[in-house]
Amino acid sequence: MKVNLRHTVWRLAVFLIVTMLGLFALLTIFGQFRFDTARNYRAEFLDVTGLANGNFVRIAGVEVGKVRNISLKSDGNVEVEFSADDSVVLTEGSRAVIRWGDVIGGRYLALEEGAGGMKILGAGATIPVDRTEPALDLDVLIGGFRPLFRALDPEQVNALAGQLIAAFQGQGVTIGSFLNQTAALTATLADRDALIGQVIANLSTVLGSLGDRSDQFATAVDSLSELMSGLAARKQDISDGVAHINAGSASIADLLQQSRAPMKKAVQEADRTAATVLADQQYVDHVLENLPAALRILNRQALYGDYFTFYFCEVALKLNGKGGQPMYVKVAEQTSGRCTPK
Repeated sequence: MKVNLRHTVWRLAVFLIVTMLGLFALLTIFGQFRFDTARNYRAEFLDVTGLANGNFVRIAGVEVGKVRNISLKSDGNVEVEFSADDSVVLTEGSRAVIRWGDVIGGRYLALEEGAGGMKILGAGATIPVDRTEPALDLDVLIGGFRPLFRALDPEQVNALAGQLIAAFQGQGVTIGSFLNQTAALTATLADRDALIGQVIANLSTVLGSLGDRSDQFATAVDSLSELMSGLAARKQDISDGVAHINAGSASIADLLQQSRAPMKKAVQEADRTAATVLADQQYVDHVLENLPAALRILNRQALYGDYFTFYFCEVALKLNGKGGQPMYVKVAEQTSGRCTPK
């Protein structure tokens, strides 16, 4: 009896342990918990519509963190705090972009490498608003294609809308599918014979005009061919030039960042100087009024070269006398000629 009870207790314990482990695994998977060490960063956006706490942070489609907190700042911008794995390296050129995750409104935060400094950002650093981008305005995008959607059935509209969102978010691999949807649209429009006939007639007129100017058109084509050949021959130089422009842009950005503090101080000092001049305006006006006459006298002194000539009529020494009173001792004196008293 005791042996059976002991076996039952062991079986119950094993069952409870397995059940708890399974429950923990389910909570971890469906709760999307992360146990990796991560660092927190911040990014400022003008608009974060649709982004919510817990949304993924991705780099090239790979999940590297989550959105931790979203708060509104006093200047009207929105600050998004997010985490990223320790293996992720963000620099001063990194960009934060809000992307559409699906056509029903899901969002995620994408981290991209852009032009800028290569200094590594530490934990807690903020990506400024000029290096962030809100999500694509889907209403404006879909509204612009509304006439096109009217010619499609609902399934084609949904497929085309999804491809548009992905393509306009930089996922160029979806452009081929988008072109397939466009081909389906052209097939639907094929029934409009009258419109197509009018287009063909207009095209014939244009081609007739081009035929009358075949020599000029051929010359233009030849020139364009020569231009493309020249560009192809110098493609390495062009590639190097683009790389140098990119490096120069990064250097200029670093220079402006370093000169920001001195420029700010110079503006402050200029403001303080202007306030001082305005406070003693009469004295400054007097100096500026008498300055031309003084400069003319000084100019006459330098007529004979890059030196000044002086004629001494009297040389005296000033000494401290008894009780601190000054004493003047004449060393030389002339009262005739140009020194004659007037």
